Amino acid sequence: MNLGLLLSAIVFGFGIVLAAGLAGHPVDGQLPSDWGWSLLMIGGASLFAFGYVGWRRATGRP
Repeated sequence: MNLGLLLSAIVFGFGIVLAAGLAGHPVDGQLPSDWGWSLLMIGGASLFAFGYVGWRRATGRP
């Protein structure tokens, strides 16, 4: 569970870096902003899902 949260946070952080344009395209200098926004959405959804499951497990709810 903690590994899932950690990996989701890494994906989310990398998405922020790409969406902000801090890391450019390695070949021709174009910004891969579509990839950045996709990683932001995937990372955010994964963080929410893993966090919700962890919260339910920690509080003893089925």
